[in-house]
Amino acid sequence: MKFHFACVLVCILLAASIPAHANQWDYHTTKDEMTGKKKSFATSPEASPTKRMGFPYGDVIGWIGFGCDGESEWVYVGFSESPNLTNVKPQSGGYSTFSTRIRWDDTIDNISMSQEWGSKFLHFEFDSVVIEKIMKAGNVLLELSWYSSGRVYFNFSLNGSSKAIQSARAACG
Repeated sequence: MKFHFACVLVCILLAASIPAHANQWDYHTTKDEMTGKKKSFATSPEASPTKRMGFPYGDVIGWIGFGCDGESEWVYVGFSESPNLTNVKPQSGGYSTFSTRIRWDDTIDNISMSQEWGSKFLHFEFDSVVIEKIMKAGNVLLELSWYSSGRVYFNFSLNGSSKAIQSARAACG
């Protein structure tokens, strides 16, 4: 009985020590020291693929981000390693484009994205439409055709995205 009580107490203490914002979006601002120009970002909690990928991608994590600089806004998906995607169309200028499926809560859309060659970031083509959907949905499931892994899915929480994006926008001016 003492052991059970001690386990319960430890679990409660561990749960209480996890920051409340760990499963919510957050925002931060950066400043270019040379130009003084500020950029603000709102980012989702990190997510692993819904099914673990094989070597060498087994530890890949991703997140969705919003950025602004006072003149423009953009959204992207960042990864801990550069995505090695298939079914892309190389473009002159050092980037590739592709279309994929995305599910906002229960609504499936086809979207266009781009990736600079070797980059850890994927960019959405229609930023303003995606920003609006991020701020309204509860979660988003992104499908990617990943080399040697086939279709890979990342499920991102959008909990707190609206507040974090509004805070980032306010910081951008």
